[in-house]
Amino acid sequence: MPKKQILTNSDIENDIKNILKRPANLSNAEYRKSLTPLLVIDGLVIVGMLAFQAHYKLVLLVAIIIIAAYLTVDRFRKKKSIKNVSIEDYEIKNEAISHIKEEVYISNHRSRINRYTSVYIMHFEDGKTYNIPKNNYVWSKECPMSDRTLYEMTHRGDIFTVVTKKDTGEIVMTYPTDYFEYKN
Repeated sequence: MPKKQILTNSDIENDIKNILKRPANLSNAEYRKSLTPLLVIDGLVIVGMLAFQAHYKLVLLVAIIIIAAYLTVDRFRKKKSIKNVSIEDYEIKNEAISHIKEEVYISNHRSRINRYTSVYIMHFEDGKTYNIPKNNYVWSKECPMSDRTLYEMTHRGDIFTVVTKKDTGEIVMTYPTDYFEYKN
């Protein structure tokens, strides 16, 4: 086992910022919800312009401008929220693993080849769950881990330093105490 790496509030803050940057951070429902205002506005503009017999090229141009403006504002809002991340908004404590499991999903994307996707889920003794991201601790020189590696090295009863949002209780990040020692 490698020497334990010191884990600081700064490391955790950087991990949270990296997680927030990932497009996969949004669930499908959240992604659809974020697009709803855009689709409603576009729909109203198109219906309004068609009602006034506007030329179709103008309708298309206005729709494209609205989409571009919405995406620009959304990206700016996301960058601003990432900058405002503070460790004060998160709770950090040690939790034991009750069990860990692998779920395999089969998808067929209009081809005859099935794609298998594994999702690894940690279950903690307090009842909370955490889906392990594909790449973990990439900033660490000694222990960057893939989701599969973390899954294979984790066993029932292992202790993890768990970072949760104070307002929602959602687990944002976990660190195995066998590899990382948290120093406040």
